[in-house]
Formats: sequence, structure tokens, C-alpha cells
Amino acid sequence: MTDSVLMTVEAGVLTVTLNEPDTMNALSPAITRGIFDAVERANDDEDVRVLLLTGSGRGFCAGAAVGSLGGGGSTTPSRKARLDQQGSSARTVAAFAACEVPVIAAVNGVAVGAGFGIATCCDVRILAESARMGSIFIKRGLASDYGVAYWLPRIIGMGRAYDLMYSGEILDAATCLSLGLANRVVPDDTLMTEATSYARMIADGPPLAYTLVRRMLQRGGDLSLADFGEYEWSNQRLLLGTKDLAEGFRSFIEKRPPKFTGE
Repeated sequence: MTDSVLMTVEAGVLTVTLNEPDTMNALSPAITRGIFDAVERANDDEDVRVLLLTGSGRGFCAGAAVGSLGGGGSTTPSRKARLDQQGSSARTVAAFAACEVPVIAAVNGVAVGAGFGIATCCDVRILAESARMGSIFIKRGLASDYGVAYWLPRIIGMGRAYDLMYSGEILDAATCLSLGLANRVVPDDTLMTEATSYARMIADGPPLAYTLVRRMLQRGGDLSLADFGEYEWSNQRLLLGTKDLAEGFRSFIEKRPPKFTGE
């Protein structure tokens, strides 16, 4: 972990804060490394049941750091540095897709370009009323990266995705909600309270089931119906032998909240 990305764990929630507010958390190498570290921690730490991602200051993430784009700098980086830089988009998308816990974005302020991609890689997006989101790649002479062209049509539909990527329009929070790009919009001063409450709802649930739900939703579009049916049932069979399943039914019969342990 670096100062560029802050991490805290409380009640099963790993809160990850992009922390370069002077650049509105543009994706510097330090932030990118911190994101990888956060996903790795979420996968390895049994105390983590959900990852909650946000930004410090006035922005969630203002896209790629300008100095990381072509034409900047007076010296040529090493071959490894250039290749690693070029691959960071694909590796970040893959890291989020392979995360073993639900990933929630609490979007404060601006999420554009690569920052928009980071937000679309998350499972659920909770937006502050002042938040704004948009692809904007086309306005810089670019197509897309950070998974935008993959995730956006799956979230809002193909026709709307074409429109947003062709226009490069930056959307306000209310419009994001109407399109389904935002799951909910909340007042600015309650964003982290409400996003944390949502994350804790997940953290209180059955962690094994949440992991398998996320895996199935991630893979569902890549399998035939027959193959998916087998995959789904194999996951359900795994859960049928868990202590959490027994606790779920027992708590229902006893009319009390369940206490899931991930066993």
C-alpha cells in the first residue's frame, strides 16, 4: 500500500480510497499499483467480504494521468516500463473481473475516461448527487480502454452504449440513474455513509455464496445455456454442504437474523 491508495478494513468491508486529490485521482502508476494491491488483499484476506472503492477530494478518478500518455516526458522509458504501462488497462480489468468479493463504487465527483472504465468494472455504482460520469475517449482521439466497450453495453444496452461512446457526453448523476449506469444516487454528504451501509449488508451475508454469485454473473455471457446450467448447479452443490446454508435455514425457522461465517 502507498499513500496514493488508502485501505482500511472494518466489519468485513475493505474501503479503498484513491488518494491523489490534486489530480482528481488520475490513474498514476502509484494509484494503479495500489488498485492491484487492494484486489489482491480482498482475495487473500479472509476478513474481507466486500471491496468499497472511492476517491478523495473532488473526484472519483479523472482518467489516465496526462504524463502517462504518448508525447509526454523528455526521456524514453525502458522497454519493460513501456510494455507494462500499455498493459495496465487490460491487467486492471482482469484484476477486477477475478476479484473474489463484490466490488462497490462510491462515485464522488468526476469519473471520466479511464476513471469511467474503473467505475464500470465495479459491480454496483452508488453516486453522489454531484457526480458526473462519461467515456470522453472520442474527444481525445481515442476509442476506449479499461473495459468500457465491454462493460458499458452490458450495463445499459448496446444502443445507449454506442450513443455515449460516440458522443463522449459527460452525464450527471440523475441521467446515470435513469440509464441504469448508477444503481442509486444519494446526497453528497451521505455518500460514504450509505455506500458503507450497502457494503456492510453484503459483508453480513454468506461470503461463499456471494463469491459464487459474482463468478456466475461474470461468466454467464461466455457460456452456452447448457454449459452454464451445469456450472450453476456445480456451484449450488458446493453451497448445499456448507454450515452457512444450515444457518440460513435455521435462522429462518427461528425467526432471527442469520450469522454467516463463510464455512
